[in-house]
Amino acid sequence: MSLEIINNKGVFEVCGDFTSENKGKVKEYFNDLLDHYYEVVMCLENIKKIDESAIDVLKFIHKKATKRSKVLFVLGKNNTMIKRTFRIFNISYIFKNDYN
Repeated sequence: MSLEIINNKGVFEVCGDFTSENKGKVKEYFNDLLDHYYEVVMCLENIKKIDESAIDVLKFIHKKATKRSKVLFVLGKNNTMIKRTFRIFNISYIFKNDYN
């Protein structure tokens, strides 16, 4: 399955398979958003599949946001398709619970 990023009223929904085949698309897209906006909201609720290379991209995006004092909200903590992978790679810290 391919990957699509949808801007849903300022919430950027990543939909489909977030794998090595399309990690560059996500990295480039959110890298550009962090260059232009103070606050970015990424939603992972519609991810069907994720792999280690996608985790590396998420770490990169999170690190860039932190270095530049940007606010990055990552939603999708309850997505059962990614929950186990996030736990294995110890990246659950990336999720924020305080976005409304």
